[in-house]
Parts: sequence; C-alpha cells; structure tokens
Amino acid sequence: MSKIAFLIFSHCEEQNVDDVNDMIENISYFHDDCDFFINHPTIEHQKIKTRHKLGTLNNSSFIFGAFEKMIKSLTIKEINNFDHFVLVSANQYFINKLILEKNVNYVQFYNVENWDSKYTGKNFSTKYEGFPIKQPYGLWDPKKMYEIFGIKNPMASNWECATLTKDVMILCKDNIDTVTETYPNADLISVFPGYMVLKSNQVWKFPSFFGTYDPSNKIKNSIIKIEQIDEKLKNGYSSVKRVNYSKDCQLKNYIRKNIMNK
Repeated sequence: MSKIAFLIFSHCEEQNVDDVNDMIENISYFHDDCDFFINHPTIEHQKIKTRHKLGTLNNSSFIFGAFEKMIKSLTIKEINNFDHFVLVSANQYFINKLILEKNVNYVQFYNVENWDSKYTGKNFSTKYEGFPIKQPYGLWDPKKMYEIFGIKNPMASNWECATLTKDVMILCKDNIDTVTETYPNADLISVFPGYMVLKSNQVWKFPSFFGTYDPSNKIKNSIIKIEQIDEKLKNGYSSVKRVNYSKDCQLKNYIRKNIMNK
C-alpha cells in the first residue's frame, strides 16, 4: 500500500476553510494512509504549507510559483515519509481510490504529436511518437531545457492529478533552481514535474483522471455532468474535474451522497 501526500493548490479567492476541509474529507474517504500539504495565501488551516498568491495567467509563474514554493518548503525527511505525491487542483474531486504501484509515476504526458486530437483516455498508449514537445499550438520548451536535464524524449504534461514518486520529488527539489534561472517568472508547471519523471527513468503511466478539457471528452463541456461521473466511475477512473470550487456544489453533493456513502 502506498503512503500518499496530496498537494492541494486551492483557489486563492474562491475557496475558504470549509471548502478546503471538504476537499480533504473527499480525499480521505478513499485513502486511509495519506496526509496533506496545502497552498492558500490567506486562510488559517493546520495543513497550510505555503502561502503563494497566484499571479495573472500567462503573465506570471502562476501555478508553478506555488509548486516551486511547495518543493522548496518540503524537507527531504518529509518527502521520504511518503511513496507518492499527488498534485490536486482546486476544482478536482475524487470518486474512487488511487491504485498506485511502487516506483511508478502517473502523469498525463502529451506523448504524441497533435495529442489534442489523439488522446482517448487513461488507457492511451504511452509510446513516444515524433517530437511532441512541439504541438500545433506551439513549442513548450523553446530554450531546450530538456538538454540541460539530459532528456532524450521531452514531453509536456498536464499537471492536474500528476502523481510523482518520492524519488522524483527529490529530483524536483534538486533541480528547481535550474528552471527558475532558465525561465524566470514563467509557468513551467506543464514542463518541469514531467521532466523530472523522465529524468528519473522510472516507469510512467497515464493517471485514472478525467478532466472536461481532456481531448477524450468529445462533448467539450466545461463543467462535468453527473452522467459523466457515473460513466468514469464505471470505467475505473479515480478523480474528475471540473466541479465548482465551493463545497456547496451539485456535483460534489451527488458524489458525497451517491458514491461516498455507499
């Protein structure tokens, strides 16, 4: 059984203590051996680890700024207390337990060219094809930081529900300054954690995570539907988004009533 640390990047403006506690209760319902480290700039909570206030999207380090502070604040001893670390976004909710293998990372890598038109879900092939660090909308790493890290097959990735081993977390801690020196005040959350997975040479798999912005979501709804929650639970998914930030959310109420209380 894997001991898991959940790194919750709560919403700075739209989530209060009750909302954060609800996220913790949701995760704890499915996971016995776990703990929490939370980023929020203002609320008082015993699990607050960092107080990074996010800057403007596309004009700041944004989520990566919080991740950077989290990595730097975690000690090696704290990291070694866990087997895996899960990055949790503020509008994400769990519907089942994560089943994790030792020394395996779970990351939604963009592993093929034109990934947005090809990805079909958690059972998609992990085969690396072409040069996927370049997607039709642009190049993820124009400064070729992958060469600095010795990564032969660079890929960007979705940070949400990324599940990293403790070995990868230590690599993050060892190499975080290289990122901020190479890309000052930039949001590298979709590049750096995945790069450390690749640098580790550990096995990676796609996570059992479904987001409404996934290419696998053919109906392109921004907020997940109840029917999709039922479908993803049936198909072996553990976590979904997007739900509302507040605990007073129809979708969260449905999960609490129909899944968590079974």
